[in-house]
Amino acid sequence: MKKALFLTVVLAATGLTSFAQNVVNPQVEVTESAASIITKIETDKQYTIVSLDQYATTDNAWLILNKEIYIQTDVDNKHYDYVKSENVAVAPETRYIFKKAGDKLSFKIYFKKIPANTKSIDIIERAGKRTDGVTFLNFYNVDLIHSSPGEQRVKVTDVVLLPPPPVNGPGQSLNGANDMASAMSSVVPMYASMAKSILDAQLAYYQQPGKIAEIAKLNKKYYDALLKEGFAMDQAIKIITSNSLIPKSTSVNGQ
Repeated sequence: MKKALFLTVVLAATGLTSFAQNVVNPQVEVTESAASIITKIETDKQYTIVSLDQYATTDNAWLILNKEIYIQTDVDNKHYDYVKSENVAVAPETRYIFKKAGDKLSFKIYFKKIPANTKSIDIIERAGKRTDGVTFLNFYNVDLIHSSPGEQRVKVTDVVLLPPPPVNGPGQSLNGANDMASAMSSVVPMYASMAKSILDAQLAYYQQPGKIAEIAKLNKKYYDALLKEGFAMDQAIKIITSNSLIPKSTSVNGQ
């Protein structure tokens, strides 16, 4: 009787083990989504459940899950397909939008139950790399034997603080000032050449037949309009000479 009872207990314990595989923070050999962390994988009587944390690497980053995601094991070549999920948008639903970089979304994906003797799995949302920057939840050779202690996090940014530039003291060379002077000496001739080209273009424009007469007529209409609006003659002349309708040519020193 005792032997039968002991055998029943052993079988019951074995059955519970086969239906309850748990691994926390499993090791992943290759991931194509650096902002995604697998926090737990568990297998019960019905499903294999993968818990993940997704971090936003930029403001307004988005996440959406494709139902085509599946698990492949080291035991066979079968695909253990998606069944359902929790707390994540599923295509073609509206995307989940993160507010700012560093925000985290925790969610779960339920798959068809994998074999009890599975030691490693691949989780594949969409195989193959993209060139448009979109990444998928692809994890390869995920260890189901060893759990990693502690919470894993995604480092969103690495900030490197550089020391301030040295302050030139007495007796030190002013390399910065010399570099600035050298840069200015090369910019000034270029600006002068550009201004000369603009001036030459304006002169060529005014020399076109009838162009000066058009400008004179325009200024006369401008003058008459100012007088009509109540300006005195000297005021109208001052306005025309200081605020001409035709932009003044740019002067170039030394030209």
